[in-house]
Amino acid sequence: MTHASRITKYAKNHKVSLSLLLAVYGVVYLCSVVVAGWTMQDWGQDLTRYPLLIAPLLPPAWLNPIFFVTSIPALIVGTLGLCIYSIRGINPYVVDNKEHVAALLTASGFTSIVLGAWPLGNPVIFPWQWQKDIVSNGPVLAWLLYILGIFTLLIGAASLFVHSHNYRENPS
Repeated sequence: MTHASRITKYAKNHKVSLSLLLAVYGVVYLCSVVVAGWTMQDWGQDLTRYPLLIAPLLPPAWLNPIFFVTSIPALIVGTLGLCIYSIRGINPYVVDNKEHVAALLTASGFTSIVLGAWPLGNPVIFPWQWQKDIVSNGPVLAWLLYILGIFTLLIGAASLFVHSHNYRENPS
């Protein structure tokens, strides 16, 4: 067995854990960058407002851009991985906790849409500062998060509906 095939087998066996890890990494670090007040216009400037407990290996001016650039793809890949896992091969006779992933997707999609930065609204009237901070990074980020939230909510709700329907037909 080659090294690449072992990695592929490991990824297939742990797809939920890896997807959840990527999604959580994306959310946590995107939130930390937004809460720190960093925007894309601040690229290369040290505006770190949160305390670092240890001295970083990289200059602080590089940390926010690295976290920003890596958190968005991690959030997208992790969320899509969870969506694919939740809807692929729904079977009432297999117990693999897909309904828990569907509930998680539904809750995170709903939260993203309700609490996130609405790209259609006026940024001046957003009630929370972090919503204004998301929009200050540009409409592309706001629309991306909004569309990802809608997609996640729809996939999660549809998958949760199918799981509940299967459960009512075959309560084990």
